[in-house]
Amino acid sequence: MLKKLKIAGAILAALMLLVSAKNNGTFTSSATGFGGPVTVTVLVNDGTITDIKAEGNKETAAIGGHAIAEYNSRLFKNLKNTQVQNFSVDKLDTVSGASVTSKAVRIALVEAVKKAAGNKSSGKLTKNVKDGTYTASAPSYNVTELMTLSVTFKNNAITEIAVKESGSSDAIFATVKDNFIPRLLKSQSLATDAITGATVSSSAVKTIVADAITQAGGTPDAWYVPVKKVNKTKKIEGYDVIVVGLGGSGLTAYLGAAEQGASVFGIEKAAKIGGNSTNTSGPMAINPPSRVAANGGKFVEEDELIDDWMEYTDGKAKKEMVSLMVKESGGVLDWLEKNYDFKFGDTLKAFFNPHPWKVWTAYTDKMGKNKDIGYVNSLNAAMKRNSKNTYMLELTANSLITDKSGKITGVKATYYDGTTYEIYGKTVILATGGFIGDPEMSKKYLGGVWHTRALTQCDGAGIKMAQALGAALYNPDVAPVAHIAHLENIIRTDELTKDQKAILTSMVLDKNTLLVDGKGAYFNDQVGKLIAFDSWKAGPNYYAIYTEEQMKGIKEKGLAKINVPTFYAQGGNPAANVPVADLDKIIEVATAKGDAFSAVSLDGLAKAIGVSSLNAAAEKAGVGKSSRYYAIKGATYVYSSCGGVDIDTQMRVLKTNGKAIENLYAVGNDSIGVLLESKKAYVTYGGAAHGWALTSGRIAGTNAAKQALGK
Repeated sequence: MLKKLKIAGAILAALMLLVSAKNNGTFTSSATGFGGPVTVTVLVNDGTITDIKAEGNKETAAIGGHAIAEYNSRLFKNLKNTQVQNFSVDKLDTVSGASVTSKAVRIALVEAVKKAAGNKSSGKLTKNVKDGTYTASAPSYNVTELMTLSVTFKNNAITEIAVKESGSSDAIFATVKDNFIPRLLKSQSLATDAITGATVSSSAVKTIVADAITQAGGTPDAWYVPVKKVNKTKKIEGYDVIVVGLGGSGLTAYLGAAEQGASVFGIEKAAKIGGNSTNTSGPMAINPPSRVAANGGKFVEEDELIDDWMEYTDGKAKKEMVSLMVKESGGVLDWLEKNYDFKFGDTLKAFFNPHPWKVWTAYTDKMGKNKDIGYVNSLNAAMKRNSKNTYMLELTANSLITDKSGKITGVKATYYDGTTYEIYGKTVILATGGFIGDPEMSKKYLGGVWHTRALTQCDGAGIKMAQALGAALYNPDVAPVAHIAHLENIIRTDELTKDQKAILTSMVLDKNTLLVDGKGAYFNDQVGKLIAFDSWKAGPNYYAIYTEEQMKGIKEKGLAKINVPTFYAQGGNPAANVPVADLDKIIEVATAKGDAFSAVSLDGLAKAIGVSSLNAAAEKAGVGKSSRYYAIKGATYVYSSCGGVDIDTQMRVLKTNGKAIENLYAVGNDSIGVLLESKKAYVTYGGAAHGWALTSGRIAGTNAAKQALGK
């Protein structure tokens, strides 16, 4: 009997070791997030979860990227040291304002833990849904209107997605309606890749479809089916000029090259051309000849502007490049207006600068509809100049192709369906829009990840490709272009009325309360006329601090002034000096969204917002004792990064030794650092980045074509 017990004990021990061994190791799974795959890796030792890490390089930096950082630094801690067999994802919170990324993290985590438990599938996921049409809404690109769609199911398949409200700009939503929705219908998968340049709108569609699946009695997780990619390579040869990126700088580069008779191939990773240039109003243009003639003389003496520019940048900008911008930008306006489908404002205007120089104007297509139409028509006109001229959308450049001697001969890129393209040409122009969409570069050069009104497709691809071949950088740490301050998470849902949203936004823009930067330091003394133009000095985030007494005053007497954001206003028309009786509800919703924090002490509030102390700032502002303190979290919404590679007056990319990299040019925000100064704000004459995009593009296109053609 004893022998039998010993044998049984040995078998039991062996089984326990076997189970333990099965639960040892690293287990990984992925799910589709906001902009691409989100991967979660789980480390298990003796059946216990010892570590969890999430990654999602294609998530938007300030939203999805922030959410992943929150999971890695804080939220996963609640699940560590949990037995695999006792694991429950219900213990994991979601991150406010990042529902799509949070969903992907949870799905990937569950699947990774299943692998650790030895289960390939729980067997609970089913795509079964009830036939019918279901309507749902979700926040999208627009800050005043939700996206609303109706989704029809029949025989466990999505048969139609109809648009009731787009919740986005017409041009951006067109790429979703024409590309993303048909692909989702074809794939029947929530893992369908978002459209580059329209990730917010694409992800809103996914959120709505997931909601409809739930309404129909299904499980959204079951609809995250991997979408097959093509695994093949295509070669395209014989081009004179390859333009990487077709925003403002890429467009004028294409036009300039085509005018020389060159064959031009354009690469654009988004599903539309125009990039950030179609989202901004207009460029700097110094003394356009047509406007000078109508004005009866110059608007500004060029040498005075150049001297002032160099003084502002403390002589750190490259004077020859500033001079080029000042002397060429006016002619570019006339060139585009005369030869292509653009109409610029007849009157030049002064901008936010001590000098009232008239150097800025807005533009549209010639019919006055929008720039998107003008960009398409102008590019089509350029393609007619050479039968070989063409371009491809949703094609992402990955690397420069070189021959054995190191000479650039083309670009390698990936199409949305997975196909690799090798495009060969004599010269390459980088016009990828800077690096504001790359969280790592933003952290390295700009002190953190910033919210952006710009397209996050501008992820530093051109700069990194040039660096791989020895390109030098020039002022990569110039502050980003910033004209907007708003809430950290703009509340797009209807938990608050428009008036309530306006009150909350007004509070985060109030210069008369205590303001602290992202580290908790006193910030009021750095704010000038508008927070929108100075909030960048605080870093990506800042906080407006209120005491319980101030909050009581707002409830009883109202706000002394209604502050309205320069952009992104959400409607509403609350009046100053009118009691805000529902302030508690506003703060409650803001807290749930990650926009408001409170504590009974300054030390507690400092801990809540993640800074070491608020005491010095409070003392400097004269903030006294209070029974409770509040912080409203603000953010700077930027247009672009302002540093890039070094270039010469031909727009050729330079190495650290000052020599040009043969066949390589860089324009727009890939090279605008030559006009600016390290760690200082973008110049405020008006539209300098946009003007540089149009001007540098034309110069580079002309020079690259002449080089390729031997002119």
